[in-house]
Formats: sequence, structure tokens, C-alpha cells
Amino acid sequence: MKQEFPEGLVDQLFDCLGDVVYCVKDLAGRYTMVNHAFAERLGANDPSEIIGKTASECFDAELAKLYDDQDREVVETGQPMRDLLELISHSDGSRGWYLSNKFPLTNDQGRTTGVVGVSQDLKQPSDSDLELADLRATVDFIRSNIERPLKTEELAEHVGLSPTQLDRRMRRVFRLSTKKFVMKYRLELASQLLITTQQSLSEIALACGFSDQSAFTRHFGAAANQTPLAYRKSHQKPG
Repeated sequence: MKQEFPEGLVDQLFDCLGDVVYCVKDLAGRYTMVNHAFAERLGANDPSEIIGKTASECFDAELAKLYDDQDREVVETGQPMRDLLELISHSDGSRGWYLSNKFPLTNDQGRTTGVVGVSQDLKQPSDSDLELADLRATVDFIRSNIERPLKTEELAEHVGLSPTQLDRRMRRVFRLSTKKFVMKYRLELASQLLITTQQSLSEIALACGFSDQSAFTRHFGAAANQTPLAYRKSHQKPG
């Protein structure tokens, strides 16, 4: 027997998770459900202010296009998009990392009727969190060697763990796999270098461990929805 959730229960569940942003859209791209964290990210006082709007009414044009393209892919393929790293610039100039997932919403006939989006704020863990999970050595090694290829197997061997054990600990503390954490740090370092230095894109790509400038541009664009040059122009303060 199929069990139905009482009306409003999903909202209450997600509102218990303060760093989780949750939304549902229909096939026209209109928000039909959002939690309080989603509304707060947009500067709204209540989720009801967002209902019925589209991404283009809530985000800048480039970001809205990215979200619409992702939604279209989920609807057309019927497949979820998982663990998408997003670098978001807030209105106060600060930047934040989010891990985003999108899933097709289907009816009883298996027909896609909308898209569910869930993203989570990737907060920086404390030093005590790293020590408790025995991850300090791993993180230090990654940061000290970010300019070269880093495989999960190598990192696990460095600290005497299996790749599965290391991944499990990384997910518990960072909510990311080891591979995703390395990519996040590469992109994080690159974003800092774009703003604080005049290094060329090829120099930044090599310093951050990307195989070449093209790979750097591709990965950075997917996370920030801006080319590295556009990001530098919009965030770098005049000299």
C-alpha cells in the first residue's frame, strides 16, 4: 500500500536542516515548493514569496540559464544529476560552496512532472573535526601537493587507509568524496588566485593541478557558471 506524506511534512523535515536548500519546480520551471533556507538565500522573508516564480525571476541571467539547462536535462533524460559543485557569490561579496543534486519528479504512471532540487552548504569543518576523523594529514598533503595529480588511492596509502575508508571519512566530515574534495580545493585556490594575483590562466591552471588551461576553464565554468576571465573581472578590485 502506497503511503502518502501528510501535507507540509516534507517542508518541516527540510526546515530542520538549516544548511539544506530544497525546491520543487513544475515543467514550466515555476517553483511549486521551497523551504525557508531557499527563501533566505534569495533574501525573501517567507517561502510563499518565491512560489510561482521562475529561476530567471530569482537569479541573474547566467545562473538562471544554468539552472534551466540542468532542469531540462533531468526532465529529458529522466536521470538525476548528483554531487554538482557550485561556487555561489552572495550579495555581500562573500563566496560559498554548495553541493547540489537534482532529481526527476514522477507521477504514478512514471511520467516526469517536475524537478526536485536539493543543495547543501559546504561549511568548513573545525580543526577538532579533522583531528577526530584523522583527516588532518590527508588535508595537509592535498594542500601541499595540489599542483600535481592526486588520486584517492595515493592519498589513502599515504595515511594507511583503504580508498573506501578514506572516502567514508571524507564524506562524514566534508560531505564530499575524496576526489570531489580535491576538485573543490583546486577550484577554491583558483578563485583566490584569479582575484588576488595577475597570473595568467595557464599559470593558475598549472598551480592548481589542472592538466591545462582548457580543463581549468571547463571545470571552473561548470562550478561558477562564469569563465575564469569573467570571474576575475567581476570580483577583482581596481588597483
